[in-house]
Amino acid sequence: MAIRMTGMNSGLDTDSIVKALMSAQRMKQTKVESKKTKLEWKKEIWSSLNSKIYNFYTGSLSKLRLQSTFKTKAATSSDNSKVTASANANAAEGTYKVKVKSLASAQYVTSGKLHKTTNDKGEEVNVTSKTKLTDLKDADGNPTFQEGAQITIQSQKGTTILTVDQNTTINDFVTACSNAGLNASFDAEQQRFFISSGTSGQDQKFNISVGALSRDQMDQMAAWKDAVGYNNLSTADKKAVTNIFDKLQLGSMTAEEANESLGKYVDKSRKSAATSYYTKKLTDEYNSKYFDTASDENGNETKTVSEEGKIALLASRLKDKSEDDIRAMSEEERQEELDKLKLSDETKLAKAVSNLVTSNVNQDIKSEEYQEAISDAVTNGIQADDAPSFLQMDAEADKAALQSIAGSYHDTMSSIADGNSQLAGLGLGAVTGDKVNEGEDASGMVVVQASDASIEFNGATLSSSDSTITVNGLTLNILDVTPDSTVSISVTKDTSAIYDTIKDFLSEYNDLLKEMNTLYNADSARDYDVLTDEQKEAMTDDEIEKWETKIKDSLLRRDDTLDSLINSFRNNMAGTYKASNGKTYSLAFLGISTSTDYKEGGMLHIKGDEDDSEYGDSKNTLQSLLNSDPDMVMEIFTGLASNLYSDLQKKMSTTRLSSALTFYNDKEMNSQLSDYKKEIAKWESKLATMEDRYYDQFTAMEKAMAQLNSQQSLFGYGS
Repeated sequence: MAIRMTGMNSGLDTDSIVKALMSAQRMKQTKVESKKTKLEWKKEIWSSLNSKIYNFYTGSLSKLRLQSTFKTKAATSSDNSKVTASANANAAEGTYKVKVKSLASAQYVTSGKLHKTTNDKGEEVNVTSKTKLTDLKDADGNPTFQEGAQITIQSQKGTTILTVDQNTTINDFVTACSNAGLNASFDAEQQRFFISSGTSGQDQKFNISVGALSRDQMDQMAAWKDAVGYNNLSTADKKAVTNIFDKLQLGSMTAEEANESLGKYVDKSRKSAATSYYTKKLTDEYNSKYFDTASDENGNETKTVSEEGKIALLASRLKDKSEDDIRAMSEEERQEELDKLKLSDETKLAKAVSNLVTSNVNQDIKSEEYQEAISDAVTNGIQADDAPSFLQMDAEADKAALQSIAGSYHDTMSSIADGNSQLAGLGLGAVTGDKVNEGEDASGMVVVQASDASIEFNGATLSSSDSTITVNGLTLNILDVTPDSTVSISVTKDTSAIYDTIKDFLSEYNDLLKEMNTLYNADSARDYDVLTDEQKEAMTDDEIEKWETKIKDSLLRRDDTLDSLINSFRNNMAGTYKASNGKTYSLAFLGISTSTDYKEGGMLHIKGDEDDSEYGDSKNTLQSLLNSDPDMVMEIFTGLASNLYSDLQKKMSTTRLSSALTFYNDKEMNSQLSDYKKEIAKWESKLATMEDRYYDQFTAMEKAMAQLNSQQSLFGYGS
């Protein structure tokens, strides 16, 4: 930045002089900036108004030009406690007779109360969600479920098989029901299960049965799980694999299909097992290095932190020292550092080293070396005696062995012995969708059968899986049976709904027209200009807001585009329409007209409407005509609305000055804004050059005066 000499010799306030000179010049730039700001405000106002007009165009105006809007039907029921009804435009007017024979129902099963189990102390306790199925008892106190039992839950949405082992719990049974698409819960307070189909309808029946696996079948299942590496899988993957087992057992999947589907899970389990194998191997190596193990005379082992363990721990805590640095310390120095870390206590020290082992193992297992080893193990296996058996062969051999086991499993599991007596432990008998059960059975179980809703509609029998029946444009909601009576459903034109639609349209039309009239007829703001920053500093926020609002309100005053839109609204809705009978009608025929107050600018009123303060006491011609001649009302409104719709459609077509779906010259405004921005940029550059020239001139003057003063001093002038 150039050094400016500001009145050092002349004594002039150079900055003030330059500022005054520039102020007059900046007025030209300020005027351009003002034009730009006004245009931006104008564009914002138009954008907001454009959205409102477009929403009106696509909403209520578009709706009113369609005959379907005036075909609204109303349905009334003679007994809403039994049947309620609604009608669409296609419903035929008239009266229908409905008799409800049955209601739609899901299948519900409420188990008998479960019997108490015995805890580890020999005490009788209530069943909880964590109680194991093998601990459940019958009424005589005898165990019910045996390891190897298979609970099969069949529903419309699928079949789930739960194989019982020593760890299977009440919660596992509830989850199995949910997996089969049922709603299931165990109420610990009531000691009962509550199970139902997901939806109502006769086709939503479900079955619950138990089969008893033989020892050979259990061995087959265990062999297949071992071949897959089941225990290495995540919970989600175990569920997916179990589903494949179930499909194979049920015959809905072949052994070849099962083997192909299990391929990716074998790879996952091999990767998980290999990761676990190398993690254990690393952990053993670190423990052997970081701990010393000794045995006393009784063979009891004790572990203490080795010197290597202490060195590794200190190296991990003292970031500025390597293990070699710490090895160079004396034993006393190392102990002193451990004391500083407050790890002199043997228990704390051992825990810290154990955590270090875990950290090091986690870091090593992610290294490139071990990731490559794990990847190789997935494909080629691990040639080590301590590796899991299914990792001691390559992947292809593993999958080939799986194929053989899958076929054997399918053959072995095709016939399961009956074990339904074990359901007594769950408070259930065998649950079948066809079972008719009036009240409790021997187990205390209660079953409500799944059923369809069934009605007689004008003598014809109709049914539905839920409580809603649709017929001939009517939607009937079935609430209760009517064994000895009939419900009448009457369908008529819904003139009330049509009236409300017209009223809502006119309300939106009036609001939009009022806003456009206000903008067009706004007071002039000729004496108001956009405030500069200096002017704003001298005003309050409230004063600034009022000033700018005055300008914004006037920006569409006498706007030609707005004038065209207002005329389009008024002329089309105040126009006439030639009906099919050859006569010409206007809205006045329907009792809709403008006010005598010209200031309203063409807003429309429904004479006789209760919400109209000016014409509420008049006769409501619109309502009368909707009751007596609704087709004529439809013709007039659809005709006039279509005219306005078409006119607006033309006005928002794309042009050189405006974009599609736009009622104002947005393209032209964007172009003008771009020009203003370029002009402002030119002014900024021009004014900067001009300001520098003024300063250069004053600087030259100051230098000349300095030189003159120097010469006067040299020759003794002025002394």
